[in-house]
Amino acid sequence: MPATRHSRRAPAQPAVWLVAGVTSAVYAVLACLQHERFATGVDLSIFSQVARRVAAGQIPYSEIKGADYPIFGDHLHPVVLALGLPWRLWGDPRALLVAQALCIGVAVAVVGRVAVERLGGRVGLLLTVTLALSVGVQAAALFDVHEVAIGSPLVALAGADFVRGRWARTTLWVALFPLVKEDMAVLMLGFALALLVAGQRRRAVLLAVWGVVALLLALEVVIPMVNPLGIYPYSGTTTLAPRYLWRSLVADGSGSTTVLVLLAGAGLLALRSPLVLAAAAPLGLLMLSSNPSYWGLRYHYALLPVLVLACAAVDGLARTRSGTARRVTLTTAVAVCSVMLWQGPAHDSIEQARHPCPRCAAAEEAVSQIPIGAEVAADDRLTPHLVADRTTMHVHPNSWVEDPRRPDWLALDRRSTTGRHARGRAWVAELEQSAQREGYRVTWERDDYVVLRR
Repeated sequence: MPATRHSRRAPAQPAVWLVAGVTSAVYAVLACLQHERFATGVDLSIFSQVARRVAAGQIPYSEIKGADYPIFGDHLHPVVLALGLPWRLWGDPRALLVAQALCIGVAVAVVGRVAVERLGGRVGLLLTVTLALSVGVQAAALFDVHEVAIGSPLVALAGADFVRGRWARTTLWVALFPLVKEDMAVLMLGFALALLVAGQRRRAVLLAVWGVVALLLALEVVIPMVNPLGIYPYSGTTTLAPRYLWRSLVADGSGSTTVLVLLAGAGLLALRSPLVLAAAAPLGLLMLSSNPSYWGLRYHYALLPVLVLACAAVDGLARTRSGTARRVTLTTAVAVCSVMLWQGPAHDSIEQARHPCPRCAAAEEAVSQIPIGAEVAADDRLTPHLVADRTTMHVHPNSWVEDPRRPDWLALDRRSTTGRHARGRAWVAELEQSAQREGYRVTWERDDYVVLRR
């Protein structure tokens, strides 16, 4: 019987990697198409500047964050140093989009392998596909570039080895989470709680202590030491309070939708696994936040909880003998995946790619007005197309007042949405008028894009 089971699962392992490869390829193509349509933004620009400097053997700075702003004075995320390699191979922001898609594909394959091992070929592959198409994966792959996506294979390895009961390896992977980002300490504490429930008390305590120490070192020592102002720049920008839990889950409701979609999409039997506690920690933090952007499914915040929940689903299904319960949880997962496939970021990206981009030609012409090697401040949708070979800064509400730098060129979009939380588009007109008073003159304009030179 064991030999038969092995023979049934062995052919599925290459299929897992095939699914992962297709996942990476599809998301890489869609992300690059979004870039071509000027739908990427300032996060991609920041990491492109970091990758460009790392590839050149320089200290990772970002001009967008400030004058020679060291990137580790913003967040402590050493994993971004790995972005220097794809940039060295192809000095273009799209290299980072492809690298991110590859990292997500590897994470999907890691979870898919343990799913096949524990549940057999058919069920394992089904879970691999639902993970690859889940809304959390879609949103992360199609929203610029972020360190959590680059570090996603590490989280997948931790979850997969937890399911296998390889406690030492699980502990090692989780202990490396601070390399991804300082707030990964929350996910570490979640894993520590899951290990405690699994009977691994000593390892749970060690990880919990290390998570707290790593977070305090990052927030109180390393980041302020590197930051030009000697502070943690996000201190006070987001408040955590129980009232926001009520607002996100009940009054607004988007938080409840997020939790239900992620849990049902993974499979309700994930609740039988202690790993649910690991996913609950970062999700709870998001729902306690005063920032509504954290509550929904639009951005990259759900990626890591989705990976952990997928591993929890494998564990929960493996613990369940009831065929009916297994069928219900798999059917639910497929149904949620299907709905979100047609309503999620991937569908939106495909629909956009099917239609002409009415302003892309004007945006490309605006970018071409800026000489190679010049210093330029630009709108958030234009910056990703300038960072490869220009010194690029970012214009946003109040930036002209707060930032003393005055580059030779300005590239603005009069329809910019950068100021949507401030004064709408009015700030662009104010900035343009202010720049002209300081000696800038319009050298080119078309379709509400405008280029000014000092």
